[in-house]
Amino acid sequence: MAIAQDHIQQRAIMRVYSAYRFALAGAFFVALIFGPAKSTLGTSAPRLFAVVASAYAIFALGLLVRHYFMTGRYSPTQLFFEFFVDIGAIIFMSYCSGSADSGLPLLLIVSISAASITLSSQLSLAIAALATITAISEVTVHTLYERVGTQQFIVAGITGMAYFSAAIAIRYLSARIVKTQQLAERRRTDIEKLSAINQRIVQRMQTGIIVMSQTGHIKLINAAAQELLDIRPAATDQNQYAPAMLIEMAKEGVNHSRIIGVGPQHLDVHVNMTNLEAHDHSDCLLYIENISKITQRAQNLKLASLGRFTASIAHEIRNPLSAISHAAQLLAESPNLDSSDTRFADIIQSHALRMNDIIKNILELSRGRSPQPQRFSLSEWLQNFIDDWRPTEHCGLSMSLEKQGEFDTVNVDRSQLSQIISNIADNGARHGAAKHGKAELLFRCHNSPRSGAVILDIIDNGAGINPEDEDKIFEPFFTTQSQGNGLGLYLCRELCLANQIHIYYQRTALAQSCFRLQFSHPDRGTLLD
Repeated sequence: MAIAQDHIQQRAIMRVYSAYRFALAGAFFVALIFGPAKSTLGTSAPRLFAVVASAYAIFALGLLVRHYFMTGRYSPTQLFFEFFVDIGAIIFMSYCSGSADSGLPLLLIVSISAASITLSSQLSLAIAALATITAISEVTVHTLYERVGTQQFIVAGITGMAYFSAAIAIRYLSARIVKTQQLAERRRTDIEKLSAINQRIVQRMQTGIIVMSQTGHIKLINAAAQELLDIRPAATDQNQYAPAMLIEMAKEGVNHSRIIGVGPQHLDVHVNMTNLEAHDHSDCLLYIENISKITQRAQNLKLASLGRFTASIAHEIRNPLSAISHAAQLLAESPNLDSSDTRFADIIQSHALRMNDIIKNILELSRGRSPQPQRFSLSEWLQNFIDDWRPTEHCGLSMSLEKQGEFDTVNVDRSQLSQIISNIADNGARHGAAKHGKAELLFRCHNSPRSGAVILDIIDNGAGINPEDEDKIFEPFFTTQSQGNGLGLYLCRELCLANQIHIYYQRTALAQSCFRLQFSHPDRGTLLD
């Protein structure tokens, strides 16, 4: 029965046995020097006993040092030689002490047991056989010299049986222990793999997960929760604590949920808290979900209803409107109109075009086309956009791209992103030209300091939006321009929600007008705060 021994475990056993061997050899050497004169040890051949005891002590000391400093694997030949020397030394000292009284052959049971653990089945039984043969040989030699009676052969035989019994029993127990250990190792490996899989699943979840104590000490947090709650990863030697609002929820000691605003943009998140155990001071498990996803699903239902409604009236509105626009265009070309009538025809044509734009935007929203996301480099895409795009109104325009950071991969619909940026850039160009005569647009691409996801700032040199209007600019039909329809930024926001992009307006450190687009992480798909 072979046992696959781990060399680290084998080395540990041999270190313990070498310490035992050194202690035994040291005891023989001390007994030789300081023992009483009538001691049993060495009575038959004191000089030979002294030589063997001294040599065995030196041998034990050398092996003790070697085993404690050795880091490689053992060879079976090396270990067999060590146990063979142990058998020979103890049998020689037993011969020098008289086999009937010394009882030294019984010490070989320890050596045989160690051999049964560290050697293969054949070698361990060979050690037991050698010990039995030497024990019987010792009795035979004593008998030849008439030092003991022939009944000592029975004692030697029983001792040999004890040797084989110990070898077989220890071998069996060692095999059972090794199998149990191997099974435990396999279970440990399986548990570690499952733990790693669970950890990866938790880290890649779009829902934020936090496990924390009642005092707010965070024990587990995934990347989505760090992004949503603006919690920076802690160093390995630092404790991490949850925001105060979550600690207040934990102190209430009941399972409940709440919608809170987090981050500098007060992003609404839904927090669902539950206690892991029944008692009041147990750890808390919190699920944190970005409400924007729920809003997006509700928006999709709203757009579907709006699509059915607008589809039924589109022809009823656009056909008469097209006829009015065409008639106004023909009327303006008539040579019989005076200047005032021509002006009225232009007004009709202008408002007809404006109404047509409104209907076109509403139809675009009502279609609710699902985005077709693709992974691509945002900076390269922006460079192509800058080369090809021109504003709807002719004006002086200067556009530039500034890239900060290496990671600029996004996972969005290219055509819908083009609609979003075209609308924002067109507004910026119009307002910049109105204020300075020439518009300047800066596209700044950088990364979130927490998650590394991409952020795009679109900065213009316009007057910007009044602070009292900043919370209204994404509402439908809200506009500060007499010629605007108030649907452009609303359409941008809806397309951003469809592509998991967070859009909001802010002022830069230099008080410049800036629209910021925070893209979701291309791997996790979670919105940044």
